[in-house]
Amino acid sequence: MSSDSQVKQSKVSRRSGRKRLIGLAAAVALVPMGFTASASAEPQSTPNGPWNGENSSNLAAIHSYEQLWSTLESIENHAKGPFDLSPAPLESNTGRQIPVVTIGDGPTSVMYIANQHGNEYVVSEAMLDIVRTISGNSPTAHSIRDEMTATIVPRVNVDGFDADVTDASGATTPWRQNYDPTCILACDSFYEDGRGYDMNRFHSYTDNAFDHPYVEGDDNLNPVPGSIAMRLLWEERQPELVMDFHHQGSYVDDDGGLITASTMWPNALEEAEKLGISEEFDDTIIRSKQAVSVLLQELDQYGYANVTRYPSTTTPGIARNAYGLLGSASVLFEMRGDIDAKSNGYIAKTAEKAGMSVLEAVANGEWLTASLEPVEDIRERGDFITDPHE
Repeated sequence: MSSDSQVKQSKVSRRSGRKRLIGLAAAVALVPMGFTASASAEPQSTPNGPWNGENSSNLAAIHSYEQLWSTLESIENHAKGPFDLSPAPLESNTGRQIPVVTIGDGPTSVMYIANQHGNEYVVSEAMLDIVRTISGNSPTAHSIRDEMTATIVPRVNVDGFDADVTDASGATTPWRQNYDPTCILACDSFYEDGRGYDMNRFHSYTDNAFDHPYVEGDDNLNPVPGSIAMRLLWEERQPELVMDFHHQGSYVDDDGGLITASTMWPNALEEAEKLGISEEFDDTIIRSKQAVSVLLQELDQYGYANVTRYPSTTTPGIARNAYGLLGSASVLFEMRGDIDAKSNGYIAKTAEKAGMSVLEAVANGEWLTASLEPVEDIRERGDFITDPHE
């Protein structure tokens, strides 16, 4: 950076173009407001909802692009320790900068990314809460900043969330993909015609951050700048652990209980064998499972959290697998999504508690001694269910 004045000017132009959040009693108090079943709807799960549209369903409580930058700048101004807010190495296709927060100056590096899919946005609010917490004055915040350097990207897909664009059918954001209406290469199931690419499928796991994960050989053909930007950040920060936050639909367990979150670790075993790193990858999987064990034990004490294993694919370019293949412990955390705006609070709270538990365990080293029993006992995610009101 050239000077303090240039940094401040950059932040002005960008604005234009909580140890854990709340105690158990307050957290549980959030549940009843969203978990109200309709007397006229046939129950499909316990509880039977909430569902999108039961209350005011909108984005009013979610920070817009401009509000996200402004809020992060405000947190930076009040931070009690090392805090840096800067743009990611690459801009989005509409010229927007992706906010990257770096907190602490400890020797252990951890990287959290969220909202890779534009319509999976509540987890970005959880990231803001984590940023507020670890930049504060609590003993936990001080310990985390002393022991680690945390890189947090609250919203990777800034365009897919609220860019002023339309796709080929005239639909507006938020949508899953980034914005790239003209596909040039490999226009397959990872691309939506006239809209853009699924950002979470395009993370390079080779030495070249610009390498296209599904084109043979070393190249610079990766078409997704947001994915490249995260890979470049990984290269710069060399995190011991990467945690990727998403949303999934509505699912039930075998007992009909509504699933509030699912989690998973790297599983690209075939690709690891091709690369000749099977032994190293096996070690990465163990460390990833230990991080998962930490969050499972944390969430197990809260009655509103029902966590299962995410039935993921082995696609190597998915962030969870790509960063695992690169040697970082890697965790996917999928929250229930597409629900009523009034009930988003408990979703954000669950993601925050999961994320904070892992940060604390990495900071004090306890994650590497975590028992794998909770992971071995994790239940499979059950059937998909739909809104009984429709």
